[in-house]
Amino acid sequence: MKRIWSFAVACLVVISLMWLTGCTKDVEADFDCPASVVAGETFFVSNYSLNAYSYIWEFGDKSYVSSSANFDEAFAAVNGASFDSALDGLWGSSKEDYDYYVGQDPDPVYFKYAGEKKIILHAYSKNGKKSSHKTKYIKVLNPSSYTITSLELQKINMSSWDTGILSGEDPDIYFNIVDMNGSVLYTSTTTSNVSEYSLPVTWHFSQKLDYASNYYIKFYDKDDGIDSDDIMASCVFESSYLTPGSDSYTWQASSGTIKFIVGLDW
Repeated sequence: MKRIWSFAVACLVVISLMWLTGCTKDVEADFDCPASVVAGETFFVSNYSLNAYSYIWEFGDKSYVSSSANFDEAFAAVNGASFDSALDGLWGSSKEDYDYYVGQDPDPVYFKYAGEKKIILHAYSKNGKKSSHKTKYIKVLNPSSYTITSLELQKINMSSWDTGILSGEDPDIYFNIVDMNGSVLYTSTTTSNVSEYSLPVTWHFSQKLDYASNYYIKFYDKDDGIDSDDIMASCVFESSYLTPGSDSYTWQASSGTIKFIVGLDW
């Protein structure tokens, strides 16, 4: 009888301990992501964690972008703590150096810049007593090329072009895209009699360019007859200025004499 009583007491102790600890199973953080992507290329990460209730994702070096406009705001408390307090408890990270996402799976994401990026998933049990984290690295490559799909000329120096003797009162503007060896890759159509009042002027076209190379974009006033075409502006267009995945880029001279926007397709 005493043995049965002792066994019953032992069972009660075990049950009590299980109740006090909340019967919490060990949390195992795990996720999947591509080994490499191109900068600006959207990709998904998939959460395969076990026995977890809430999650915080860390994306390294502030070049991560989500399709959600407010991905790093306090969508929800984590284990009863505020979003910022939860971040304070992460392993050795600085809130200034990382982007964050709270939730099961982030929206489609991409990195703006090339390099090796670190992704960390922090997983927590429902009562917050158990936690785990998983770290993976993803190689982000520069794109090999991009395509300029349009050019909108917003501002250019209008002085001293076309006296009206041969070609009209205002310049007839076209532009060339030229590589660093001087080869003309693209010549636009000519827009006649452009004045400061008719700007902006937009050309739609398609010209593929090498991301690893730089180019000149040169604007001319086309002169008919014996006069040669006058160059109005010559701009060095560096691919490294572009953010992969962006749909446009604004080029503006520090002197303020010229400004144009190119449309981009990656």
